[in-house]
Amino acid sequence: MSAPLLIEIGCEEIPAGGIAGAAESLGRRIVAILDQAGLAHGDASAWGGSRRLAVRVEGVEERQADREETVLGPPARAAFAGDGSPTAAAVGFARKHGIPPACLVAVRTDKGEYSAFRRTVRGRSVGEVLGAGLEQAVGGMSFPKTMRWGEGAHRWVRPVHWIVALHGGEVLPLVLFGIEADRHSRGHRFLAPGAVRIADAGVYAAELERAFVLADPAARRGTLARQLAEAAAAESGEIVEDERLLEEVADLVEWPGVVTGRFAAEYLDLPREVLVATLRHHQKAFSVQRDGRLLPVFLAVANTDRDPAGHVRRGNEWVVGGRLEDARFFWGEDGKTELASRVARLDGIVYHEKLGTYREKAERVAGLAGALARQLGLPEEEKGAAERASLLCKADLLTGLVAEFPELQGVVGGLLLRREGVDERVAAAVYEHYRPRGPDDDPPATELGAVLSVADKLDAVASLLAVGERPTGSRDPFGLRRATAGIFRIACERSWGVSIGALWELSALATGGEQRSEIFAYLEQRLGDFLRERGFTLHEIDAVLQAGGGTAAAALPLGDVLARLEAVRAVRERADFRKLVELTKRASNILRQTAALIERSADAGWAPGAAIAAAGAARRLEETIGREEPAIRTAADRRAYAEVLDHLADFAEPVAAFFDEVLVVDPEDPQGTYQRHELLARLGSLLTRYFDIRELPGDADRRP
Repeated sequence: MSAPLLIEIGCEEIPAGGIAGAAESLGRRIVAILDQAGLAHGDASAWGGSRRLAVRVEGVEERQADREETVLGPPARAAFAGDGSPTAAAVGFARKHGIPPACLVAVRTDKGEYSAFRRTVRGRSVGEVLGAGLEQAVGGMSFPKTMRWGEGAHRWVRPVHWIVALHGGEVLPLVLFGIEADRHSRGHRFLAPGAVRIADAGVYAAELERAFVLADPAARRGTLARQLAEAAAAESGEIVEDERLLEEVADLVEWPGVVTGRFAAEYLDLPREVLVATLRHHQKAFSVQRDGRLLPVFLAVANTDRDPAGHVRRGNEWVVGGRLEDARFFWGEDGKTELASRVARLDGIVYHEKLGTYREKAERVAGLAGALARQLGLPEEEKGAAERASLLCKADLLTGLVAEFPELQGVVGGLLLRREGVDERVAAAVYEHYRPRGPDDDPPATELGAVLSVADKLDAVASLLAVGERPTGSRDPFGLRRATAGIFRIACERSWGVSIGALWELSALATGGEQRSEIFAYLEQRLGDFLRERGFTLHEIDAVLQAGGGTAAAALPLGDVLARLEAVRAVRERADFRKLVELTKRASNILRQTAALIERSADAGWAPGAAIAAAGAARRLEETIGREEPAIRTAADRRAYAEVLDHLADFAEPVAAFFDEVLVVDPEDPQGTYQRHELLARLGSLLTRYFDIRELPGDADRRP
């Protein structure tokens, strides 16, 4: 018999940022308990909300299957007398296990002959399995901060108040954090504050919805997105999209509602970025726009869809008005001092105890930005602008706005420079230099912004690695993985002619002139991770980075890496290309054989003659190489890698014919073998020059 399993842990309000991860962790732990016990089950769903974490696993077996086991006793020589009767040792062993001594038999094992008996072990029920492992699994969950409650006997993210544990309609005999599980959950704190009886694990979500709780986070997000769109449309506008904020507020509420508030139109004089950040940061509210221009309207999220007396709306408006007034004050005060005059004061802000101040960092970034601009072939004037932007890019750390809104670092500096009338190239570069802040953020839109962003991130990666701040496991306090991914993304999407080898050489400017091998190793490792995160398989990545004898990883421009990978992905399922992959690997294996034969032969000198001329398939292959090689080189020079692969695929037929018709390795003909070896070596060099397609076997039919 199988039935759905439901475990719900009800507690005080969990911080929104940790709910999704905690729900997933709880789901993994419960599934691991079931798997370890050998209990068959279906898919698992993990749900999280502000006051509860829940997991439902479909089709969980009621109990483990019974099993037979052999229990070993004393060695046979000690358990049985010469006439086969049990000795005192055997009688004691039998008494210990509650069986008659006559049940003991001699069995042979790897360690010799022992006395033993067979018994049937009844399988444990799902309740017994969870009862034995759930408390340790739940108690071992990791949270940034935890709390103790009661007499301090229990510690978890928040004090726990109820437990629901059901297998189908049966309550499981579980105790967690001193609370006995039952079938009663809790409804919405205000709209339905009483107990909610869950008759069966399969109706959990429906029963809670009747008590004004949307248990499924996706349902809450969908409801909120619809309500926000409707509220914005009622103001003849649309919300300013903010997926991260939507994810956060969806976990703050159990029964979503949207409140429309207003503020004084005079605050629209604030920069758009400052106004939006104020609403988001202080009130977790969405901005509203019409035709790209902000409206004096905000949308706040509430834990109820009703506000009959308008108290929730007025409270939000009161707070928003005060926060916007603070933002206007900071914007005015920050503008009274030129950004450049703040640079000297960066000497008073420590970047890292082993790396000095932010002013020293800015100077290192300026050197990197100038060198990178020169490597990219930018005009001297652009190089100078990049260096000026580098020296200014950290100065806004000393502004009131950044102190209030740390997420606006760089943005505030760019806005202040624009207000001062500084060169727009410099202002834009400062404004953009933290981008992309993550995988969902846009990269810099300007070339100098991209140069400054890469220089800043490369300085962070190289200098911090050099002083031992390497990320480990899930720990990356300085965001070096994110910074490296940003470097690669910018270089790839802008098709820069910069390789990880070139980045490594530049990194010496951040480490006092020393090229450190661990920095190159880190860049190489993170490039593979970055490409896998973009959906490429390990075999596809190796086919590109191992080209040319493995030199491509260090020397290949990052823009080329992406272009070659896209080309490989496009052709690898074609029948002719799959055939060529196998033939190339065969050619490589034969080359090793011919090389060994030639090495043993005293007569291995090249003497052109009849060997190739007499073999039609060999001659056709030689002609194909002569015809295709220039075309492949021309296509590669144009970075038309799809054409390169099309030309390579044309070798499938002549290479197959060559292997069918020609005896490549002939011990009786070392001179001919050498000639055929040279032909295959030329072929192998061409086939692996831009793509080492030998890396693809075993994965050629699988997509990521």
